[in-house]
Amino acid sequence: MVATTGLMSAVRAGARHSWPGPFLGVSLLLLAAAAQAAPADDLIEQGRRIYQEGLVADGVTLTGKRPELNAVEGETAACAKCHRPSGMGSLEGGIAVPPITGRFLFATEDKPVALVDTRAPKDLTRAHAPYTDASLATAVRDGINVAGRTMHPVMPRYALTDAQLKALTAYLRQLSTELSPGVGADTVRFATIVTPGVDARHKETLINMMRKALNQRNESQIRISGRMRMPIDLLPRTRRDWQLSVWELQGEPQTWAAQLDEYYRREPAFAVISGLTGTTWEPVHAFCERQKIPCMFPSIPLAPDTKGFYSLYYSRGVALEADVLARYLQDQKDKAPRQLLQIYRDDVIGQGAARELAKSLSTSPIRLQDRVLRSQESVDLNQVLAGLPADAAVVLWLRADDLAMLKDTKADHGKASVFLSGFLTQGEFRKFAPAWKSRVRMIYPYETGEKRDTNLVTYRQWMAGWNMPRDDEEFQSEVFFSVLFLTDLSSQMLDNLYRDYLIERGEDMLGWGTDSAAYPRLSLAPGQRFASKGAYIVHLDGDKPVADSDWIVP
Repeated sequence: MVATTGLMSAVRAGARHSWPGPFLGVSLLLLAAAAQAAPADDLIEQGRRIYQEGLVADGVTLTGKRPELNAVEGETAACAKCHRPSGMGSLEGGIAVPPITGRFLFATEDKPVALVDTRAPKDLTRAHAPYTDASLATAVRDGINVAGRTMHPVMPRYALTDAQLKALTAYLRQLSTELSPGVGADTVRFATIVTPGVDARHKETLINMMRKALNQRNESQIRISGRMRMPIDLLPRTRRDWQLSVWELQGEPQTWAAQLDEYYRREPAFAVISGLTGTTWEPVHAFCERQKIPCMFPSIPLAPDTKGFYSLYYSRGVALEADVLARYLQDQKDKAPRQLLQIYRDDVIGQGAARELAKSLSTSPIRLQDRVLRSQESVDLNQVLAGLPADAAVVLWLRADDLAMLKDTKADHGKASVFLSGFLTQGEFRKFAPAWKSRVRMIYPYETGEKRDTNLVTYRQWMAGWNMPRDDEEFQSEVFFSVLFLTDLSSQMLDNLYRDYLIERGEDMLGWGTDSAAYPRLSLAPGQRFASKGAYIVHLDGDKPVADSDWIVP
């Protein structure tokens, strides 16, 4: 099993109240006869809109009263607001919001168990008598649970008709009752995705690290002796081996959707873990959202603009770096360059970085100019720097192989500042000539110095244990963290292997943040999809980046 750093542990919060009833409600305007006459699928869809969207009909929003508290309406009143899309509950301000799926509400035997608080491994759901349609109606309307106790006042009370309750009950009975695709009787399948044109060494490293990590995890499941990782591991659960599929894409991005569908048809995966591209990730993102497959922390230079529920990213990539650079330059005020030249390849990554920087500087007095490189076109930086005034700056949105042009450029030629992308250089800045190391500044999204060494202790120990070279620490530590995070996450999910719940637990576990990666801190909250939000501006001291700025969050 991947070694854990206890990244999700924390002191238990204060005393909490628990109320085993959902946030439910609907307007009395909907006629009961319409719901009673609706086919089963239509009835479930009516319940879904109540649960997920806080809507009972087009233009009619959900409302509910809360004793001694403000009323709620619309999306704020929707059940999913607190019980989450999976129905598996949450922890809201120290108040335990219990699962309300069909298995947890209505089970008469083989009652399921879930972890309430990710910080407290022994804090489990309490068994209760099964709800019936009648007792659920009492809970929803009057705030009295199946045991006859009054629920917490945060739980709204809703005036529902019988027909409206029927629709919502139908939805709850089927919610998170079947394990997600990719989960078998004794296996869980994960996939990792590699797009065309990636560095062959990176692809080999990704696959090798993931296979070793999953094999190590599987072997730990059959050990008879040895210490448990956490007290929660003492709970009985189904033993399932993890399997890895590598979905390697070919051809142009517009063909990837069909390839992914075919991979998924042959070997359905519970989730996509890590992954690698040097170009667009948009078709993969769209596939995961369409198929409702969690896609967790791929190593990519530019995150898609389209936000989704199922995709978690380390950061926005070069778009984040562009915003950080704009913020840094503007904070220089009178010392800021009057002119900024950005040089980039005419591809998805270069265009994305340039577009974001232009947007961020749109209201700035800094004049922005573009120099677009076509195909394999090179640029003579001697000429570029010679033509720039001393109060100008240059940003090179270029990959490591393009930066070879610095070798033929005189470091003392021209006085314009030169900025590089930390995401695109991929550690190759360590190969620059000493004169350039003193001249160049880098937008650096990772941690530096002793704090970085502390963050990466577990990763370095694991790599040493497998005799694997650390030749690209930023990338390798991303792959390692992806599997480490999945290991801790699945441990806390017990046998509740639902895709929505995987994402929700991920949000909860990173809700308190972690420093177990090359990044200074990774954190999420419900609805957030980028775990790292900033970067440093650094200079190079020998082979090590040294921060010139505080951590900049644009």
